[in-house]
Amino acid sequence: MSAGGRDQQRNTSGSAGDEPDSPDSHHNPHTQNGNADDIEPGMAVETREGDLGESDVSTARVKDVERNEAGDVTNVVVEKGVVFRKTLEVPAERIEIVEAGNTPADLSAPADDSGENAPATESDEGKVVLNTTKQEIRYLSATGSETLTSQQPRDAKGNPQGGRRNGKPESSPAKGDAASKNVEPGDFLRTLGPGVLSGMAGNDSSAVTSYSVNGATNGYGQLWLLLLATPLYQAVQYACAKIGRVTQRGLSDILREHYGQKIAVPASLILVVANTALIAADLVAIGTGIQLLTGIAWEWFVVPVAVGLWYLIVYQSFAIIKKIFLAMSLVFVAYLITGVVSGAHWGDVLRATFIPHLSLGFASISSAVALLGATVSPYTMYWQVQGEKEQKRPGTRKQQFKLAALDIAVGTIAGNLVAYAIIVCTAATLFTHRKEIQTAADAAAALAPLLGPYAEQLFAIGFIGSGMIAIPVLLASTSYGLSGLFGWSASLWKKPWQSEGFYLIMTGALMVSLVVALLRFDPIQLMFWANVLQGILSPVLIIFLLLVGNNRKIMRSYRLGPITNAGLVLIALVMAAATLLLFYGLLSGGGA
Repeated sequence: MSAGGRDQQRNTSGSAGDEPDSPDSHHNPHTQNGNADDIEPGMAVETREGDLGESDVSTARVKDVERNEAGDVTNVVVEKGVVFRKTLEVPAERIEIVEAGNTPADLSAPADDSGENAPATESDEGKVVLNTTKQEIRYLSATGSETLTSQQPRDAKGNPQGGRRNGKPESSPAKGDAASKNVEPGDFLRTLGPGVLSGMAGNDSSAVTSYSVNGATNGYGQLWLLLLATPLYQAVQYACAKIGRVTQRGLSDILREHYGQKIAVPASLILVVANTALIAADLVAIGTGIQLLTGIAWEWFVVPVAVGLWYLIVYQSFAIIKKIFLAMSLVFVAYLITGVVSGAHWGDVLRATFIPHLSLGFASISSAVALLGATVSPYTMYWQVQGEKEQKRPGTRKQQFKLAALDIAVGTIAGNLVAYAIIVCTAATLFTHRKEIQTAADAAAALAPLLGPYAEQLFAIGFIGSGMIAIPVLLASTSYGLSGLFGWSASLWKKPWQSEGFYLIMTGALMVSLVVALLRFDPIQLMFWANVLQGILSPVLIIFLLLVGNNRKIMRSYRLGPITNAGLVLIALVMAAATLLLFYGLLSGGGA
């Protein structure tokens, strides 16, 4: 696929087949405010409709002004982005507003009634507003240079496409609000996305390792925790989805706006550190899985995998990315197969599932913390809030909530079924035969003499796929967390030049994780401390979900219901208690 994978259409670009301009087409237009002659290089550029990344780290600016022999402006060259650069040639006819910038003489503000001079304002370079539509901006490519047509694209009735009729915006629901279209049976399948991906991404390499070690160490003893965690995880993710849908803000933005930087900054920094460690561990896991299948050292695969995932995330449309990773979720069937053929005693499995068994030993507590931390992760919370904010769903607001709940339920149940199968498989084989393991790769290798070579290959395929799905979600949630602190635009649906800060953060996080992976840091230690950090952050974030979700000012009439609130309180208490017990064990030497 080429870098134009985000180019869904090119109908905004001029071509050799366009009709020739009329003799007076290149006149010097008088805009709504100002004159095209006032345009100078360096002026900021915005659009009447569409998004050039006005809230991004970089600003779209006039790079060059082209004039004819008479000195009239014919085209304006606009450039956006520093690393992810986009150049757009705009005919003068598409310039709607020109606001000249402050000159040095303008900086002396007139005296007020008291005779005192008002404070001078900072100078600016001025602003140009383009007459564009959302549709034509959306169809611009991810890279390269393009030229807007001299007239807006029009539909069959002669109306400008993209939401403007006779120069006025058409009335339409805001993003995330109720749509005019009624919900149809096929809408559920079409809107599967954030919930399923978060459920599947939760089974990354650290989670698979936690489940494998849990089964090999505790047997079936903690299967009941998975049963408990399933509805509680559903409550957490549904609260995230509802908050994202109602507020149309990311989680980091919400924390910053309503609770200040003192809350938002530590939360985002903990998220970044934990995610970086998990991404490094996932890269090693993918390479190790390929090594098990090919016999070639894992180091050879880490860089190509990282580069391939980076290219896919940055330059391909999120609609394509979503389909690819939803299809890749089928690799988790490998874990279900190994669970079924493991020879488990299903009577014992069912008893352990429905009858809680508590142990206060350090090993048991640390396994429980790892299990809960792998199930309820901060990065899936950041992902779900943002994902629901951007996911288009039909119907009324209540219907949108139901579709979101079903989306999340599919991801939660499917993800925890995979976790259940891994624990059952390793408990029935490795725990029964008293085989100790430290990683999922150890589990895969240990399964071969017990269940045959296909078990090892299935297990290896499973955690290759799990890492491939988890890394994009981890990278995106990392960037959501930091972009929200700075108030930058953050969206996988936007081109890299539209949300340059967002994609630069993702690129930097992946590079750091790649270096950590290649420096051969112990992946077990990386995953352990990442889970500890997640154990600290998760209950804190859940408390803020409770506060935000029940704030009438923020949520208006869509506050969280009593069942969701009860689930949030319970999971916060369980995770906080388990984390405190883990730290007590560490400080008292129980983990030595």
